[in-house]
Amino acid sequence: MQTIKRGDYIIVLLVLLVAGSIFGLKWFNNHNEHYQQGELKARISINGQEYKTVALTREEQVIDIKTEFGHNILKVFDYGIQMTYSDAPLRIALEMGFISKPRQQIICIPARLMVEVFNPASSGGDDELDAII
Repeated sequence: MQTIKRGDYIIVLLVLLVAGSIFGLKWFNNHNEHYQQGELKARISINGQEYKTVALTREEQVIDIKTEFGHNILKVFDYGIQMTYSDAPLRIALEMGFISKPRQQIICIPARLMVEVFNPASSGGDDELDAII
């Protein structure tokens, strides 16, 4: 039977420290973004192509999307967006719920539909190009 030595504890501690630092930094960057209600928008893309961009407002707005891939209904209300109908066999996208913060997404794979909330006033953050190899 092998015992755990002091060096093993140090390696495990360092790995946990690095992982926690990375997670903490990402959490801080995502929660440190300031925006006003009504300032956010949702980008709707189908099959990788932008379909529509809508402002997330308090007023209710229904977006009916019928494509060759499927039929979906999105509802904008209370400064957020939610998928209310999908004809996909597994309605996982409906369970993603109401989204209202930057970088949150609703994805319906059978319909090839993605809804992403973003802040147009933001500087871009980690979506910017870092390098070309």
